[in-house]
Amino acid sequence: MVRRFILAVAVVAITFSFAYSDNFLAKVTKVDGSKVTYQKGTFNKDTFMVEYSGDTVTTEAIKDVPVTKGGGFGGKGGKGGKGGKGGKAEPVEGGLTSETFKNIDKEKGVPVRITTADEGDNKGKITEIAITGGKGKGKKKDAN
Repeated sequence: MVRRFILAVAVVAITFSFAYSDNFLAKVTKVDGSKVTYQKGTFNKDTFMVEYSGDTVTTEAIKDVPVTKGGGFGGKGGKGGKGGKGGKAEPVEGGLTSETFKNIDKEKGVPVRITTADEGDNKGKITEIAITGGKGKGKKKDAN
């Protein structure tokens, strides 16, 4: 009986933690101090690609916003497969001031997953940035 109660409390707590934040895919096109400019994206299940549309949006990030790389959405992570990192997201040294966010190509941007707060003191601010892509694999070359 006590176990069920504790489990129920844990489930409710997790549910509320997700209710107070918004997660979405985006590409960052500019970082100026704590101001992050991005364009929202949606995952296309047919092409397995993220498609970006709409206008760019500039939002303020919280102080010392956590920036991570790898991990993805439960996949194998940054260097998955044998000898990989096993899906663990690793902090990016320097956060928004890292080399990743300097001299960003405005067309390509930096693919990320952004989390913003829906309530509280940080409402509307970016509370987490997870870099989701790298340089990409490009097109496969013909084996012949």
